[in-house]
Amino acid sequence: MKIEYNFITLVALGSFNPAIVSPDFLNTVCELKLGEPDDQSPPDIPVIRHLKFHNLKFTVEMNRLQIMETEIENITETRVLSIFNVYYEKLPYTPLKAVGVNINCDLIAEMETKTEALKKKVSNPGTYLDFFKTTKINVIESSSQTKTDKTWMSSNYNIENVHGLTRSVNVTQKKDSLTLNYNYEAGAVDKHKSNLSLLLDGYEEFCREFSSFVKYLES
Repeated sequence: MKIEYNFITLVALGSFNPAIVSPDFLNTVCELKLGEPDDQSPPDIPVIRHLKFHNLKFTVEMNRLQIMETEIENITETRVLSIFNVYYEKLPYTPLKAVGVNINCDLIAEMETKTEALKKKVSNPGTYLDFFKTTKINVIESSSQTKTDKTWMSSNYNIENVHGLTRSVNVTQKKDSLTLNYNYEAGAVDKHKSNLSLLLDGYEEFCREFSSFVKYLES
């Protein structure tokens, strides 16, 4: 099975000041040396800020911060976590509620028969119950239905307290592939700062878990 990575994002929910996140702040204060942006939103709009530096995109709203990296070759080498670390070190009193990381990719099976087998596996809640060794998951499914047939379209699986954090796996059917969004999230970080440490320090282990999950889907 072939994996084509679309992006990796870090998303933080809390209270932010979009006006602070300027090219000068990122380059000079955070010392990220990103250079001049390829694109950015008008600086005179105070409630939202978009900045793009080649394959890095920043979106800052008053209640949400997103750092996205595209053109991924090795997921362990993404810069989104280190950039967030630097940002948070410079603005340590930023109120945070939750922080999550998403690995988004397309899964492409070698043959049509394997594609159907893969669809069957990702749309089966038992796959997630077995992989995560849990007795309960929350499932939201989307499908198209006629009088005689039901066609699965997408599913979201939410698994709480996996090594102290939440997992959310979303799978969507495309024409010749499946789009997989694999997420881990630290919630209630305003009350439990240790949850944020679990997320930031555990990214390499999360990558290994993601790779194991993909291999599990192939088996």
